[in-house]
Amino acid sequence: MVRKRVGFTLIELLVVVAVIALLISILLPALSQAKERAKATVCGSNLRQLGIALTGYVTENGYYPGHHTPQTGQWKIIIVWPPRLRKYTGGQRDVFWCPAAELEFRWTFVEGGGPRSRRYGYDPGEAPVRNTSGFSYGYNDWGVREFTDPHLGLGGHVDDPNCDWCGELREEKVKVPSDMIAIADSKADYNWDTAIDPADSIDYEWPSKRHFGGTEVLFCDGHADWIEQRTLIEPIEWSRRRWNNDHLPHEEYWQR
Repeated sequence: MVRKRVGFTLIELLVVVAVIALLISILLPALSQAKERAKATVCGSNLRQLGIALTGYVTENGYYPGHHTPQTGQWKIIIVWPPRLRKYTGGQRDVFWCPAAELEFRWTFVEGGGPRSRRYGYDPGEAPVRNTSGFSYGYNDWGVREFTDPHLGLGGHVDDPNCDWCGELREEKVKVPSDMIAIADSKADYNWDTAIDPADSIDYEWPSKRHFGGTEVLFCDGHADWIEQRTLIEPIEWSRRRWNNDHLPHEEYWQR
């Protein structure tokens, strides 16, 4: 009578374990990449929703929302564009957060605020977003250079008595909405996270590169696209013109 073998030998078990480990090592990078692609897809969807909100705001008001109030006297800076657009998202805050950014950069309700912040769309008792707040999307406020005259972005200061030319930009001032940057992933480091531009000191307010070296970008006509960060900040004509409302590159302002 031949006895049947039961179970596995140690060598067979080791071979199985080695094969499983090999499969895991092959699959993990692919799974990680798929997860990051999913985050980029959600980010692009968020920006398209913000594009609908931006279109609604501009259609109703005739101008773009602007970026922030100036710091004058006792008044600190208030970031304006998120609450102004939130009205057109059904009051959602989640669409203002890129899932590839850390949770700490998510816009959440914080107690504070007052009549001045409510004037710009904040809820009663809600502390406003400021230039030192954590955020993951930035607004093209100034274009290729701050404080240019004429103003090149979508609106830097709001309600600034000393700068009536740099406030909310009229809709008709944007010459090519399909090629004018409106909102994109920002660097998220608590330093003007709500703004983007290509011309400040290295990495200061540059768009983020957290999506495979690039960023999801919303244009003024409402469409969103992934663009490599290097392409967005490069001092070349076809890249720089898309930051400016007159659709000109303005080489005189480039920092090379």
